[in-house]
Amino acid sequence: MPEALTITEARPILGDLARRVAATREPLILTDHGRPIATLMPLTPEQGQGKITRATRRPRPGQD
Repeated sequence: MPEALTITEARPILGDLARRVAATREPLILTDHGRPIATLMPLTPEQGQGKITRATRRPRPGQD
């Protein structure tokens, strides 16, 4: 079973966690109040070849 961390624990070390997941190829589950809410998973080689776009919390003014 994959390791699980709370989002509060993961927040300050997210970069380290992402590098660990990439190196070990083992997913990591993020929880919020004991409930699984997301999984940090390594990319496949095919996924790593595409264009990367930046995720934003909300659209910028003037964009749909």
